[in-house]
Amino acid sequence: MRMEQFPKELAERIRDGMAHGVTDDQMVKGIVSLGNLLGRFVKPDTPEEALLKEMWDVADENEKYTMANLVLRLGKKYAH
Repeated sequence: MRMEQFPKELAERIRDGMAHGVTDDQMVKGIVSLGNLLGRFVKPDTPEEALLKEMWDVADENEKYTMANLVLRLGKKYAH
């Protein structure tokens, strides 16, 4: 997926979740779980991805939830 496609794809997934009654808290927990999984098994392809992985790796649990909330907020911005 190209970077410029990401916000639109994210917005679509958030709209789907909202339509099926998924709460913001549930979405954030899912984003954190996905981030943890990707951090363990996916090798960054770009310097930007490497930086994001490094940030994720040094973040504590609260900081990961903060990042996940920002991802959700970004998706909601494009979902309207």
